[in-house]
Amino acid sequence: MISRRALLEGAAAAGGARAAVAVLAALGGLPAMPSSAAPPALPRDGRRALVVGAGIAGLVAALEMKRAGWSARVLEAAPRAGGRCMTLRAGDVVEEEGSPAQRVAWDAAPHLYANPGPARIPHHHHGILGYCRALGVPLEVLVDENRAARLEASTGPVPMRRVQADLRGLVAELAAKGLERGTAEAPLGEADLDALRAMLRRFGALGRDMRYHGTSRAGWAEPPGAGLAPPRAMAPLDPRLLLEPALWEGAAFAEGVDYAATMLQPVGGMDRIAAAFATALGDSLVTEAEVLSLRRTEAGARITWRGADGTVRQDEAPRILLALPAPVLARLDTDLSSERKIGLAALHCAAAAKLAFQCDRRFWEEDHAIYGGISWLPREATQLWYPSHGFHAAKGILIGAYIWEDETGERFGARSPAERAAVIAADGEALHPGLSREVAAPVSIAWRRMPRARGAWAEWTAEQRRGLYPLLRSPEGPYHFAGEYLSWFTGWQEGAVLSAWAALKGMA
Repeated sequence: MISRRALLEGAAAAGGARAAVAVLAALGGLPAMPSSAAPPALPRDGRRALVVGAGIAGLVAALEMKRAGWSARVLEAAPRAGGRCMTLRAGDVVEEEGSPAQRVAWDAAPHLYANPGPARIPHHHHGILGYCRALGVPLEVLVDENRAARLEASTGPVPMRRVQADLRGLVAELAAKGLERGTAEAPLGEADLDALRAMLRRFGALGRDMRYHGTSRAGWAEPPGAGLAPPRAMAPLDPRLLLEPALWEGAAFAEGVDYAATMLQPVGGMDRIAAAFATALGDSLVTEAEVLSLRRTEAGARITWRGADGTVRQDEAPRILLALPAPVLARLDTDLSSERKIGLAALHCAAAAKLAFQCDRRFWEEDHAIYGGISWLPREATQLWYPSHGFHAAKGILIGAYIWEDETGERFGARSPAERAAVIAADGEALHPGLSREVAAPVSIAWRRMPRARGAWAEWTAEQRRGLYPLLRSPEGPYHFAGEYLSWFTGWQEGAVLSAWAALKGMA
């Protein structure tokens, strides 16, 4: 008799991790979460539930229901699971409201893809990483901060390493001058002051005179070679240049706990996570199922929905988990309370946007030795992302713009796709002269115009957090709620995971 372990190993060898997950699902043994980050224990009493929305929150909740032996069905309007957790590849089509459809005209290759929604996973987001581990989703490092990337100054592009080194040098020199004038408020003895001076000298690469004269940390004016001339470090930038927000903001962004190394991404695209969930859920997940209405019944609630074949169906269950984005749920035909409907509609969602190009030459690697990372510019494009995969391949997908500021995102979204591409290519010239000749096949997504999202992520005011947040996260009769907007991790897949766990606790 073949053992369970041998069966799983054989499935993994033949079809990879997803095949093994499918076998586990068939055997009734879906993978458990690591104990360091785990969902609530659900009663194993065969309950029935319906989940509306197969974004990360809905997928997480449905998987945990299935693991507990519940009868759970997930209804998703799109042809695929994942919601905003999506990946674009050759042949895909982007359909925004009020804009012509965009067909992705990139070459078909494993490394030629873009993630228009979530694109990175911080190392401490234990929930989503735990599911990647449990479902066998392979990960790789995403280079978030790269000191070879560029920042646009008023004088032109400057390498990030130069700005970071000079900022540290400037701050350290100013602090050292303060010590000279005896302005340290703390009761420090002479030995303490000597230690502090030594720290400042190391921190800012100061000279023996405790002044900043430049450092090789900033790069080389004359690089080391095999000739007679010695290498020469970059001279310091004009300190006034370092006061430009575009420079110091970009140079310091990776100090944020959610942006610091190590940052991760699924191998092959962010939608590999949703695909793994879909495999584990099997027939429990129904795509192209458009929910038309929700109404309460004596036994729970009834969902009326239209399937891919146009047939209108109804499902009823004692518990309904609504895992839709807030603005989408606000527009749905439901019998939710008027207070909740008003609150959902009032919640602001970001007008974030991205635009990606295919490049037949990875000029950022060949010409500038930039391998992954993000460049910043004080223009509409805002950020330019270099791929952290496919190094030295013949071609690559360059994120020419990542926009998150509302006014800029609205302006970007109001343009036609062709107009967006022209503006972003022109913006990129400020960092990489000649970029317009290197890029082709643009594809863009303005999240406010995506009908199944209507925004990139929720942005709460302090007042809404005090009053509206408790209301929206609380159950209402048979209805329960999940989504990144019902967390303090809005904009991250971790928020969707944690909100699903919170909802499940209320359903247990």
